[in-house]
Amino acid sequence: MSLFEAVILAGGLGTRLRPVVSDLPKPMAPVSGRPFLEYLMDFWIYEGVGRFILAVGYKHEAVIDHFGFFYRDIPIDYSIEPEPVGTGGGLFLALEKIRGKAPFFIVNGDTFFPVDASSTLTFHEEKKSKFTMVLKEMTSAERYGTVRLKENSRIERFCPLGQAEPPYLINGGVYLANPDFIKKHRQDWDGRSPVSSENFLFPKWADTEEAFFGFRESGEFIDIGIPEDYKRCQEFFNAFNINPNT
Repeated sequence: MSLFEAVILAGGLGTRLRPVVSDLPKPMAPVSGRPFLEYLMDFWIYEGVGRFILAVGYKHEAVIDHFGFFYRDIPIDYSIEPEPVGTGGGLFLALEKIRGKAPFFIVNGDTFFPVDASSTLTFHEEKKSKFTMVLKEMTSAERYGTVRLKENSRIERFCPLGQAEPPYLINGGVYLANPDFIKKHRQDWDGRSPVSSENFLFPKWADTEEAFFGFRESGEFIDIGIPEDYKRCQEFFNAFNINPNT
């Protein structure tokens, strides 16, 4: 199996989770005695990730002290935000750590969405996509904005919260990107100000004719940034057992 590189965006402040976890970066929130980030990395090792870049910021020392530069023999590099720069800025900074030219995964550090990496890559290659967003269909869109697709699965537009129409496809927080595409769009950021992928970069890319596609997956979706989901994931991961060595 070819090994992927993966950027995990783990630099958020986690303000919604502060009442429950106040002294740790959000991805380090404990779940059954282990950091949430360990479960995330276990899953992606199982799916074929051979190198991680952790894009960290808020209290990044806690992440580095815990993991060091290897996790289960998989190398880890760090992209450290000197100041909060948003998910878009964090991605652009982390790009400097990508070594290969092959598509790499980008994963939100505060959500868990069990995506089949091989199927995502097949879709990405068949569509000649430059950036593929993995989407989850929901029964309602009370908490999330949604994504509209064209018939060929190209992303057409993003619908803000309260303006959704069925099918309710949400951004699952997992992406497969070509490094040259991210490098090209580095000009969309001034290098200092916080910039959001979700609220600025993605809608901007959808307005172009570039190869920006959405791939549907059906796995369970958990967002630990929401306290009720954080509580729910304690039971979920007890049942969702990943052994990366198998």
